[in-house]
Amino acid sequence: MKSAIIIYESLYGNTKKVADAIAEGIRQRGDVECRVVKTGEIHTDEICDYDAIIFGCPNHNQAPALNMSRFLERAAIVHVKGKVGGVFDTYTGGNKGVALGKLGQIIKEKFEGIDLVGAGFSAKVDGRKGPLAEGEEDKAREFGIMIATRL
Repeated sequence: MKSAIIIYESLYGNTKKVADAIAEGIRQRGDVECRVVKTGEIHTDEICDYDAIIFGCPNHNQAPALNMSRFLERAAIVHVKGKVGGVFDTYTGGNKGVALGKLGQIIKEKFEGIDLVGAGFSAKVDGRKGPLAEGEEDKAREFGIMIATRL
């Protein structure tokens, strides 16, 4: 059975909801196990044990959340060549895809050979603390299905 891991950072819980919805989409396929963990809940060496690695965090000051950036710096030594990858972010206002683009670029630079699925997924949050905008969890599940299909 294939396996996926979603590593996220979340301040108000909205990014965790997106991570959980992506995991639901991945699991819907039936032949992929999926684990969801916060950056501080996993050792970087463990990510090489998965067939798919998905990273997600909120947009903080026009960049990925600091804890995610720190995690990626530590994890950059792990061999992930040939693995499927994915990125997602959460945003407010007109900041769609800002952290997502930067997160994707960091992963491409630091994780040689990872095969990112599309451009990733950016979920809108209504207000600073949320909730997620209507329909975003459904879109996140669709992104999870895309990742599972790539596996």
